[in-house]
Amino acid sequence: MKRIVNLLKKIPRGIYLKSEMIIHWWLFKISKNWVILDRISLGLRPAIWKLIGCHIGKNVAIGYDVYFDVHNASLIYIEDSVWVASRCLILCHKRDLTNYHKYDDYNSLGYNKLPVTLKKGCVVGMGSIVMPGVTIGEGAIIGAGSLVVNDIPAWTIAVGNPAKVVKVLEERKS
Repeated sequence: MKRIVNLLKKIPRGIYLKSEMIIHWWLFKISKNWVILDRISLGLRPAIWKLIGCHIGKNVAIGYDVYFDVHNASLIYIEDSVWVASRCLILCHKRDLTNYHKYDDYNSLGYNKLPVTLKKGCVVGMGSIVMPGVTIGEGAIIGAGSLVVNDIPAWTIAVGNPAKVVKVLEERKS
């Protein structure tokens, strides 16, 4: 291991950064929807996203064809026992439209980068989109195809476009 570390120290910084970008690109390609991953357990996907920079807890399941904001992966926080179903999209950046006016160049606008947090035990239903700056509370369930633009409280069910709370989950009566 020391030998590898010493070799890395000798590589000029610019070359090292470029190789790091290539590795991130490669990991991103693998983590998306390569056919080879269809044969591998869902437990491998969180490990790949950890390598890219996401903060992921234990017992996390990430379905097939899930897209995370790879360039802002360090802003994604997923706690223990979270399920992200297939074809979900989690974004951490959006265009800054605060000073956007008629005839302005949209491409010249900057980005707002905001963290996304999925609290312990929450479920994000198939095909849902989670926008930047959102926190999905502990035990919350997001229905399939929902667009989450605001925080979702703990122990609720939210569905729709935009996602709205339709039910508050109560404790089981014994």
